[in-house]
Amino acid sequence: MGTLVDPPANDAQHDVEQFTNPVVIRGLAPQDGVAYRALRLRALRDHPDAFTSSFEEESARPLAWSVQRLASQPQKPCDFFLGAFQQSLMVGMVGLQGRYRPKERHNATVVGLYVVPELAGQGVGGNLMQRLIERASTLDALEQLQLTVTEGNRTACALYARCGFVEFGTLQRAIKIQDQYYAKVHMVLRLHAQ
Repeated sequence: MGTLVDPPANDAQHDVEQFTNPVVIRGLAPQDGVAYRALRLRALRDHPDAFTSSFEEESARPLAWSVQRLASQPQKPCDFFLGAFQQSLMVGMVGLQGRYRPKERHNATVVGLYVVPELAGQGVGGNLMQRLIERASTLDALEQLQLTVTEGNRTACALYARCGFVEFGTLQRAIKIQDQYYAKVHMVLRLHAQ
């Protein structure tokens, strides 16, 4: 699903820098394709166990794939991506992908949460998730969001739990990287009380 890393040590200079360079979260569009692709590849390269996609397969895709992924598609109203920006630099991202078969339309999957390690522990991941949940809540067809997180990623699991997600199972050996297997914890959030 995604990764968050432990926060860096705080110091006065770091605090001042963050105050003078606020992070802005907004929806991503096709013109963000270059920045989105670069950040996605960084995430896949630096944290291969956190994502089901691999750096190798994604780096082989053309830029046009990223541009198309960020385009609004009327037939997929529940699909969108958000980016966190510090000045003009994309420092975080998350996406939502709906399901469109008649029996599954009430579900959507949170994908690709990533925040650069330089801003870990500063609330960027939580803000991205809150904005995603707020936007998803406005989509009438959606009733619940699902995600997976690599077992043992305590930082990400804690973030999702703070956002209201609850665990409902673990798929052992969900992904394999070379000869190493990783389990994926499945989590769900009900958007509306029912």
